[in-house]
Amino acid sequence: MNSNSERYAEIKQNLCRFAEETDAVRAVIAIGSTTRSDIPADEFSDLDLFIVTESPEGWLSGEYPRLFGNVSISFVEPTLGGGMERRCIYDEDKDTDMIILTPLQFEKALKEGAAQWVMNRGYRILCDKDGYEREIPKYVNLTADHADMTEKEFTNVVSDFFFHNIWACKKLKRGELWSAKICIDAYLKKLLLKIIEEYQLCMGTEDVWHDGRFLERWADNTVLEGLKDCFAHYDADDCRRALQQTHRLFSQLSKAAAEKKGFEYPEIAEKCAEAYIMG
Repeated sequence: MNSNSERYAEIKQNLCRFAEETDAVRAVIAIGSTTRSDIPADEFSDLDLFIVTESPEGWLSGEYPRLFGNVSISFVEPTLGGGMERRCIYDEDKDTDMIILTPLQFEKALKEGAAQWVMNRGYRILCDKDGYEREIPKYVNLTADHADMTEKEFTNVVSDFFFHNIWACKKLKRGELWSAKICIDAYLKKLLLKIIEEYQLCMGTEDVWHDGRFLERWADNTVLEGLKDCFAHYDADDCRRALQQTHRLFSQLSKAAAEKKGFEYPEIAEKCAEAYIMG
């Protein structure tokens, strides 16, 4: 048993005991780092769980999670499959995420693919009253699949990025620093990440993780060096600098990806944005 498993052992034992004794809980399934073998859990990893239950109310009110340990922080947020996720910190730093789904919601998430991206790197069934051990493999492949970006999707992402280059620069010129920074260091970075992923796949990278997870392990030096100057302080001049550097890196990577994939590159859009933000 690794150190991370030991950290969460009591929580899992209490949870599984409760699940076995409560008819409303139909399954408890661990996902995420505690079930992975390629990049396994470490001392900073959380415990991610599916709770399949016919009575989600007690989980969403916070009543049930408090039965499994000392809850220091707890809140809910929307999650996949139309359900809600109860996120807790037990004790000082035991981060436990419980995706609360009814049986119908979980079956829908399986069949429509919403569960695939959170289960495809591994899962472990801790409690199963409805035969999910047989059902899950029909819909979940334990492989990291990456959908190829079509030329239409690629062009839209690139054009979206250059459009918002100009939008963010206008906000800076108007003195709307908050709006500009959020665009530069949030919205534009999401688009940049899509192109980083596409670029790496074109360059032969076998796996890119969702949401930039472990980017420092799978991105090459072109990306890692370029990113160093892409983020800004809350300062107008620094935001302009970061915007310009983000534009340069995005352009470099998107051009390389377009060439590899044989896509037409929207040169006019790039030059339009460049002229505005560099002027």
